[in-house]
Amino acid sequence: MKRNICLFVMSAFVLIGCATSFSGLEPLYPKAGHPKFPTTIESLQPTFRWKPLPESDVTYDFVIYQCIISVVKFRGGEGVTRTVGPEIYYREGLKEAEHKIEESLKPDGEYYWSVRKRIGQNVSGWSLYNYTLVLPTGVQQATNLPFLFKTPKK
Repeated sequence: MKRNICLFVMSAFVLIGCATSFSGLEPLYPKAGHPKFPTTIESLQPTFRWKPLPESDVTYDFVIYQCIISVVKFRGGEGVTRTVGPEIYYREGLKEAEHKIEESLKPDGEYYWSVRKRIGQNVSGWSLYNYTLVLPTGVQQATNLPFLFKTPKK
């Protein structure tokens, strides 16, 4: 009997894990994390970074969206949902794989950001990510999301 319990416990640890995959450019700062627990950045005017492309004639477009937070009541409690809101910041034709925003964001706010490549008149789709968390009790997934972050409480 003890052996079966140990095997069950050991198999539960093996089944726990998470995976993140990207379509488009990979974010370097702030990183894409759990879609319900945003990465908190250190500044209200951060410098965003993404993995650069090797092409010499590439430029980047950058966008920040407001995050709409809603409280949802369900049987036995309540939870929070996040959706992509309106665009609040946009820059086009950036030559470097980073951008320091020129306007301060609101303290203790949640936002989404994304970037896309531009080569001449050819423009890619916005970079998105997929997140999967596997637990012994089930799987949590979020797909095709911009990158979520939170500003400090300053």
